[in-house]
Amino acid sequence: MIPVIIYDKCQCDPKKCTAKRMMKFGLGKEAKSLSAIPSGSVVLSPFSKTALSPADAAYARKGLVVMDLTWTNIEDFPRLKKVNERALPYLLAANPVNWGRPMELNSAEAVLASLLILGEDEQAELFMPRFNWAPEFIRLNGSLLEDYSKAKDSADIVRIQNEYLDDLLDKA
Repeated sequence: MIPVIIYDKCQCDPKKCTAKRMMKFGLGKEAKSLSAIPSGSVVLSPFSKTALSPADAAYARKGLVVMDLTWTNIEDFPRLKKVNERALPYLLAANPVNWGRPMELNSAEAVLASLLILGEDEQAELFMPRFNWAPEFIRLNGSLLEDYSKAKDSADIVRIQNEYLDDLLDKA
């Protein structure tokens, strides 16, 4: 089981906040300060030049960190030293706020996708009864997530992503 760590900037509606919901249902634990984030852990970051891949599983065992802040405040994203920043590859959001938008996942979608990429299917399954959009997220992204979970490393993830996007453009 990968420890999920949530740094919540409290920028969203508490009733809709997926970070708070993950903590409520025991799917993650709160880091009350940035210094509480374990050294060597994986921090999901939209600014990383390295894609999350199954090769990151050993780092993720120290912690998979999601920074919960709104997309409108993304410039406030905390940058940390002594962690492994990783970006998620191309995926579509299934949550009611950003449905169908590429790369605008909420915190729970990001964690769910990460767990599947890292091969933690049983842990990811725990999200299904807690988030009504989770089955739709899997429907929208299932084949991509399966391909990502079989990748060797970040470069392989990027190759899979680019082949998928090239195929989409060819069909358009």
